[in-house]
Amino acid sequence: MSKEITILYFATARDATNVSSEKISLPSQSMSMSLKDLTDLLKKRHEKLVPVLETSLYAINMEYVECDYQSILVKEGDEVAIIPPVSGG
Repeated sequence: MSKEITILYFATARDATNVSSEKISLPSQSMSMSLKDLTDLLKKRHEKLVPVLETSLYAINMEYVECDYQSILVKEGDEVAIIPPVSGG
């Protein structure tokens, strides 16, 4: 059975990927990966997502992430949301 995390894309992130969510398999023999490594993987997978990720926030299991992405680990079964800035009026 594959060890996966779920990525949720909102607003311009959804537009850049043409999907609202996808499953990403963790590297073999690994129970987690850093949020930075996940970001690098997403940039390779979705070229149009690169500029969106530069200004987006992340939420892991519905909790915002606000520190060094290298030290944050994403584990099997986690749900990671990509939340671009929103404007309104």
